[in-house]
Amino acid sequence: MAQKLSKTQQEQTLVRTQRQELKHELAEQYAQRPRNVTYRRRRTTFLVLGVIGILALVFSVLVLWPAPTSQPLGGIPVGTAAPQFHLPVYGGSGIGSSIDLHTLRGHPVILNFWSESCLPCLAEVPYLQRVYARDAAQGKFVLVGVNQADPKDDIRTFGTNYHVTYPLLFDAGNAVDQQYNVTAIPTTYFIDRNGFVRSVFVQPLTPETMKQGLASVGVSFS
Repeated sequence: MAQKLSKTQQEQTLVRTQRQELKHELAEQYAQRPRNVTYRRRRTTFLVLGVIGILALVFSVLVLWPAPTSQPLGGIPVGTAAPQFHLPVYGGSGIGSSIDLHTLRGHPVILNFWSESCLPCLAEVPYLQRVYARDAAQGKFVLVGVNQADPKDDIRTFGTNYHVTYPLLFDAGNAVDQQYNVTAIPTTYFIDRNGFVRSVFVQPLTPETMKQGLASVGVSFS
């Protein structure tokens, strides 16, 4: 029993170490990136981050996640009305304000549940930021991140350090997380202009799943 516990502790230490290494790597990439990056360079960076994200996800599943059960992994059914919420913005754009889902009616919404302690979430952030800068900021859709696991001040610091410009919301008390039945992160909902859930992905988003999700809410993406 003692040996098994020791092994578990070693695995958890390894996860923490890999998380810190990934955070440092992301920070270095943001700090060192040129002002005018070529498409080839951006594509190469994304591929590297994609591999890191996949490896991190597999490692997290093998080490930390429970064994599969007959219960669904999470999420609310596609086709149902997205639960309403009103949350403060603590990171990214709009710090000090708040977002009410009801006021976003008429806009497709990407709702991303994440945490700084989640390795796949960290690997996903640069891609989400790139999508936001290219498309969401132009009014094609709304992208927001929801975090209930980290202290609110850490959310602000994370947004600053990693140059996140989409709104990062703080879900105090875990209420919205429970409303959306989030059992694993990252989990991302695609909500249409009428406020109905059209796609749910319990995994880091890729260009393909982003394209699928946006297509489900009537937005073309390439």
